[in-house]
Amino acid sequence: MAKYTCGRLFSVPISRKRVRIALVALLLWPPGVQSQEFTPNESSLGSLTCQQLWYLEQEVLAKARVCLKSQRAQNAFKRAKPCISDEERILPAKVRDYLSAVRETASLKKCS
Repeated sequence: MAKYTCGRLFSVPISRKRVRIALVALLLWPPGVQSQEFTPNESSLGSLTCQQLWYLEQEVLAKARVCLKSQRAQNAFKRAKPCISDEERILPAKVRDYLSAVRETASLKKCS
């Protein structure tokens, strides 16, 4: 059986069989296990700066694949998956409520 080593990462020989098993496991791993469920923490919003609140809002929109309106946001998230809608109403109610809390906090802090 042939053994392979990668001098930079491992000094232990790795068999082809183990490499194949690892690749198959990665391909068959259920996608739901890899992703995290959306669990917002609204209580910590007050400690964020205006810049952080803006980024958080845009990040939520980008991850939900809502089209970002400003050039600044598009530049910040140019590696995000392509948007699917301009409408925020495609978002689940929990996410819309969280965005409302982020925007309300930004408004109370008089962020522009």
